[in-house]
Amino acid sequence: MHTLISSRAMALAALYEDCPPWPAGTAFAARDISIGTQSLTALAAQRGTPCLLIAPSSASARGEEYRTVVVTTILDLTPRRGLRHPMELTVDCDLGVFNSRVFDVLPVQCPNARHRKTALLRSPRTETAIRVPLPQTCAPGDLLTLTCDGPIALGQITSRPTRIHPGSVDEQWQGRCLK
Repeated sequence: MHTLISSRAMALAALYEDCPPWPAGTAFAARDISIGTQSLTALAAQRGTPCLLIAPSSASARGEEYRTVVVTTILDLTPRRGLRHPMELTVDCDLGVFNSRVFDVLPVQCPNARHRKTALLRSPRTETAIRVPLPQTCAPGDLLTLTCDGPIALGQITSRPTRIHPGSVDEQWQGRCLK
């Protein structure tokens, strides 16, 4: 049984090496993550959260040719209550679009943190949740990055309510393009 489990783990590890999770040109500093020349902390400060960056993948022939890096803010935290109840973090984006497309989740302020435990990421208005390994030092106001396979539009992760234009007959009009 041990041989079967270990061979499966080695096969999955080899697959993961062929498909690196982060875009080409990603650099991890002690207090920030940069993709090319773009700092993710500066990106969040300029655009607000949630925001995203689509960059070419550094993968060989497998998977998509682009990676989407979503920067989101932790809104609320429910501490860990034993082994069966991990820490729960509420973030300011809709997680429903990810459907097993998330490769990696890291805190922007400490991407090199070693000691991680399972945490549950939740969307504020939906029942969607994702299990991820995160440091227990995460707190409300911290920035998280989610690296995903393929391009994702900003309108897919934004959970802002629809705004109706005054005098508009069409109630689905949102006033701007959400791509």
